[in-house]
Amino acid sequence: MFHRTPMAASLVLAMGSGLLGSAALAQSATDTQRVEVTGSSIKRLASETALPVTVISREQIEQSGAVNVEDVLRRVAAISGLVSDSTQGAGYATSNANMRSLGPNSTLVLLNGRRLAGHPFGSIGGSVAVDLNSIPFAALERIEVLRDGASAIYGTDAVAGVINFITRRDYTQGEIALRYGDTEAGVGGRETGVSLALGLGDLGTDKFNLLVTGNVKKQTRIKAVDQGLYLRHATEVAGSSPPTSYRGFPGSVFIQGGDVLITPGAYTNPGANMAACNPVNSIPDNLGRAPNGTDDMLYCRAIYAALVDNLPDSTKSDLFTRGTWALDSSTTLFAEASFARNHTIGRVAPTPISGDAMKVLPNGNYPNVLMPTSSRYFPLALLTRLGFTAADWDPDGDGFAEIATRSLDMGNRVNDNTNEQLRLVTGVSGLWNQWDYDVGLSVAQARGTLNYSGYLLQDPYLAALRTGNINPFGPNDATGQQLLKDAGLTGVVRKSKSTVIGLDAKMSREIGRLDGGAMSLAVGTDVRQEKADDRPTNADYSAGAHIGGEGSVPRTSASRKAYALFSELAMPFSKMVELTAAARYDKYSDFGSSFNPALKLRIQPDRRWMVRASAGTGFRAPTLWDVNSPTSNTNTADVQVDPNCPAGHAGDPRCKTQFNVRLTSDPTLKPERSRQFSVGVVLEPVRDLSLALDYWAIRKSDQIGVISGDQLMSDPALYAKYAATRITRTTDGFISSIATPVENLGGLRTSGVDLDVRAGFGLGEYGKLGVSFAGTYISVWEQQNGKGSAYKSYVGVSTGGVQPIPRWQHTLGFDWSLGVWGATLENTFVKGWTESAAVVDANLGVAQPYNVNDTTRWNLAVSYKGFKNTRLGLGVRNLLDAEPPFVASSSYGSHSAGFAGSFADPRGRFWYLTAAYQFK
Repeated sequence: MFHRTPMAASLVLAMGSGLLGSAALAQSATDTQRVEVTGSSIKRLASETALPVTVISREQIEQSGAVNVEDVLRRVAAISGLVSDSTQGAGYATSNANMRSLGPNSTLVLLNGRRLAGHPFGSIGGSVAVDLNSIPFAALERIEVLRDGASAIYGTDAVAGVINFITRRDYTQGEIALRYGDTEAGVGGRETGVSLALGLGDLGTDKFNLLVTGNVKKQTRIKAVDQGLYLRHATEVAGSSPPTSYRGFPGSVFIQGGDVLITPGAYTNPGANMAACNPVNSIPDNLGRAPNGTDDMLYCRAIYAALVDNLPDSTKSDLFTRGTWALDSSTTLFAEASFARNHTIGRVAPTPISGDAMKVLPNGNYPNVLMPTSSRYFPLALLTRLGFTAADWDPDGDGFAEIATRSLDMGNRVNDNTNEQLRLVTGVSGLWNQWDYDVGLSVAQARGTLNYSGYLLQDPYLAALRTGNINPFGPNDATGQQLLKDAGLTGVVRKSKSTVIGLDAKMSREIGRLDGGAMSLAVGTDVRQEKADDRPTNADYSAGAHIGGEGSVPRTSASRKAYALFSELAMPFSKMVELTAAARYDKYSDFGSSFNPALKLRIQPDRRWMVRASAGTGFRAPTLWDVNSPTSNTNTADVQVDPNCPAGHAGDPRCKTQFNVRLTSDPTLKPERSRQFSVGVVLEPVRDLSLALDYWAIRKSDQIGVISGDQLMSDPALYAKYAATRITRTTDGFISSIATPVENLGGLRTSGVDLDVRAGFGLGEYGKLGVSFAGTYISVWEQQNGKGSAYKSYVGVSTGGVQPIPRWQHTLGFDWSLGVWGATLENTFVKGWTESAAVVDANLGVAQPYNVNDTTRWNLAVSYKGFKNTRLGLGVRNLLDAEPPFVASSSYGSHSAGFAGSFADPRGRFWYLTAAYQFK
């Protein structure tokens, strides 16, 4: 696998990272082949490029056992913690790349060098990046990951890097492949899949080529309760409780204004119609002696983690076709059409019911969740036996008492997401008057449909509860079930689309000669229109009138146009030194313009070593939601603690909850600016041994974002700075809402080192062995939370509201082959981090830091090609059956609790089989 021609060697050295890097690409690049590599507009010899590009070939994808794009990119060290709802299906079931931990909006995702549409479910300050599930997986020939900023080439979003998915070209064969895999423990998470590829016509002889591919992959759910990963709290954090909420089932009665809660189900003789607290999904809490002096005051908290899924039911499918026609010896016409669909059923805990889980009233107070004390379900006998009086549960004497509960009768809240991407491209490329040119017109549209079930509408539920016919403490009869059904929010609640229409043209040629060879120039332009129509279809959903949902989701309908000119000039001053200059000017219809230059330097005294460096600027435009969306509401991701709880209410659960958050857009936002620099050395001291070491640094200014409610509440400095201006309180002194406006926050600084080592060994009669090691070390990642504020470091720590930034991660691979046999052994590693005392206290009830363990997984795959036109594979992911590291926070991957869904697969040892047959 590592056999290379001398001229191709520097390409292999220039590229690296993960899954044996770019050897496969290097083999296909001959001494005279002109190629275009991601990050440059100039076609050149393969040996001339010096960009830090990770290339993952189709062969390497197949050897890895990856079944979707997210699986592949988790192995790239420069991508730190994908921002993914796909792992659970909660949220919107999307998967987004996150290079250099700068967020999905700072990573540009391309398909065959052109843009796709971002996901249409947007939010103020949130991600609207390309959903990786929309990539046609079966059509991929390779993936190129540019680990450098590239706004001078591509424009907005290419701040942290670029991921370019490149499909097969001139494919003339046919292949069908089957996949099956399941967990050894049999807890769910089974995968089945089939893919088909068919190529017709040879471009060289038949003057045309048609490629058609299709892929379907199904996955079954894993219930969190069947794994119990959240229950490891007892051994990981001494004295802690599992992640819980005071809104449990059976429900509780507020006593003495909420300072005491009484759950009838916590007692042995609670009375008729009362359900007992289930130890599987609830935990008792003792608040001390009751007024009668003999009994304790007991209530049950919900272990909400037991009521979610660790993996969702999902079906992913894609269809891709590309036609290419040689009009003459120098002109090629091409057309592409692709369609991808991801249907995911995400389940989260049943609806939590309490005043502070509901929409804030116009007067700034929470609604009261009241049931009549005359109801046959009210635990009057129990409360009287405990020594309480009506003044305790009905202080204003109106015949109603406040309760908190969780609606298990309605089942899980279900987010049934269907996300689609349709993309059409047509264009022409060729050679004209010594100019290599490429012109293309593309239309990409992402569509999202969200279907709800299990949710309750606030006002209808409160009205039904006041009738006394709903039982918050036990099972409901037919009357109660009908009332709950009538109060439910069910059906399609959101249908949105995001559209990108683009026309681009570029051309390059040699314009002269310098001492080192031909000087090449590229020039180009692109015109783009972006449209967003984020449309809630249900008025109650849009207004946030449901309990325990995203909050309010107003319609956002907006568009913009962008125009760009760009150029690139490669200047080989000598055989050893080449300097490339690039620049791009972008003009937007809604916020102004941006000019971004870049310089790239390659110094190669001989074929055994090379120095490369780059410097440039970048920018990121505000999203259409950031500047156009009406005000909306949501809640903090984690439970947070109010440090200024009203006096005398220290035990009130409204002081430790998920607080309401108010999001506001800003039409005056400025674009985010960046400066990036990298320098590296690439060595090949002997044949089949290469080493690349690159230092990189990125500096952002006018960073676009929000100071989230989680950040504000968990960081004492931020709380002290913003509490007076951004926190609104009820007349009783409880937090009503937290304002989180999108703004230009200030600066962000990050830097680190990429290391790539690879070697090939001939083992004689025992075959060939390839070894690769690719890692990324982050030395600095710090940002200002407000202009003029001090920089705060987030490397290796989790303080709430910001995704953890692991200091180190790597992929180690061994690839062996002998005749018809092959084997791949792989290790992926992510360094752990420290969760702050505030994060641990809010989630587990113990105010002490927790050191999250490292994530390390070994994967093994064996292949056999001894049967004609057939390839068989047997593999195991997580060979050592390692559990994902325990974490206290539940916001590292949707609602997952007990593990970080963005960094680790919850499945234990997973076996899979593959079979592929080539039929032409």
